Amino acid sequence: MSDTNGNRTTMTTRPGGSFIGSRAMPELVYHAPKTLPELMDLIKIHGPAARIVAGCTDVIPSIRTGRWRFDPGLHLVDITKINALNQIETHEDMLKIGAGVTLTRILTSPDVKGFCPVLARAVEQMASLQVRNTATMGGNLCMASPAADTAPPLLVSDATVILQDARGETTVPVADFFTGPGRSVMTPGQMMTHICIPKIKDQDSAAFLKIGTRTAVIISVVSAAVRIGMAGGVCESARIALGSVAPTPVRVTAAEQFLSGKPLDDQVVDACAGMAASAVSPITDLRASAGYRKDVAKTLVKRCLMACRKDLT
Repeated sequence: MSDTNGNRTTMTTRPGGSFIGSRAMPELVYHAPKTLPELMDLIKIHGPAARIVAGCTDVIPSIRTGRWRFDPGLHLVDITKINALNQIETHEDMLKIGAGVTLTRILTSPDVKGFCPVLARAVEQMASLQVRNTATMGGNLCMASPAADTAPPLLVSDATVILQDARGETTVPVADFFTGPGRSVMTPGQMMTHICIPKIKDQDSAAFLKIGTRTAVIISVVSAAVRIGMAGGVCESARIALGSVAPTPVRVTAAEQFLSGKPLDDQVVDACAGMAASAVSPITDLRASAGYRKDVAKTLVKRCLMACRKDLT
């Protein structure tokens, strides 16, 4: 798919597509930059005609099914050869994950399990082995799906993302990154380069749970992540996040504040879970009703809180 320099080639497809019942990929120009400066140059030159990809686990199915349409001449920019985007690094109390790191590497990394074990637990429940081998952290976030399973763990971990364009880098909290279904704060010419996650504190515990329409390879109907810090038998800090219950993955700050200074007894746990469910307004779609999602949100938050309580006692 590339010329002798490994940078660019033109790909053509015949009308009607190469699979029965599917749409053809548009004629496109494939680029495989090896450094971030090369990538920035391509974005600057081709502008909106450039589409940055890595695993393509969303891009290709979306084009094939007609959900996304592109005019001929699309510039597909593959970032998988950029070494700087394929690293997992530790810096004192901070974990830095390149946007091109695959979900499989997240799942198997000792550094991820040590710094942010709740992220590893979430990735373990995502997609299939084949998809995890190619899908990337950056791709899962940049698609900005309300059901993105990496989002709730990152929200409760106070993670940030680094966005880069020709003018330089910008750091954005994950809590501020999503703006709507399929939308984020990223602007044209900007890309995500890294995800930064503070190391979980020794006195903290975090949990993640999800439920879908079947037992494997599912898109979440509801997902929940909780992180609790305890001191002197009471809750010192709390983070609660939900997915698939709003236009974006969300933090439930009212429920977090309710826990402050309280013991995690059964009454407090149940009340907190109820507050979390009451704070969201999910939709009814083909996968679940709004009422069902609210009921499940309460159950998942309650189970996450109980798991954290068990871990801390």
